[in-house]
Amino acid sequence: MKLNNLALLLLAATTLPGCFGGNQSYDTIETFPVAGTVQINGVPARGALIRFWPKQEQAGVKYPITPSGRVDAQGNYQLTSYEGPDGAPPGDYSITITWPDPDWRPPGGGMPPPPPDRLQGKFADQSNAIRDFTVVAGENKVEPIILNDVKILKGSKLPSASH
Repeated sequence: MKLNNLALLLLAATTLPGCFGGNQSYDTIETFPVAGTVQINGVPARGALIRFWPKQEQAGVKYPITPSGRVDAQGNYQLTSYEGPDGAPPGDYSITITWPDPDWRPPGGGMPPPPPDRLQGKFADQSNAIRDFTVVAGENKVEPIILNDVKILKGSKLPSASH
């Protein structure tokens, strides 16, 4: 009897993951490296999130790919579509940016809301995109994004320019 239970357990362990989306394959499009830099009010925008929104339908995928990248301490970013800095599919994009406040501490209990955007949503959606960019086959270097005289969220501290 114990052998039958073990056999059933093994059978369930190997077949059930497929029923719930395990080993699911996704449609992918070829991507090409995309990199750039961001400075806000004279300092690298460390921690800012850059997002590329496709301006047209992407052939070959069920859901649109919106490549994104985090800005590092030097102000550099590389886009990711699927995994690692793999870049973006070719096409026309609108570029948006948000800059979560790293010093924000959520109130206790429950699922915390996302940290506030230091840029107060000014460049967060496609209708207020910073600029457009066309990704082509090969390496893509985005012209530096330099935003000056931007009103920053009250109480939010900017990183120093020397770090």
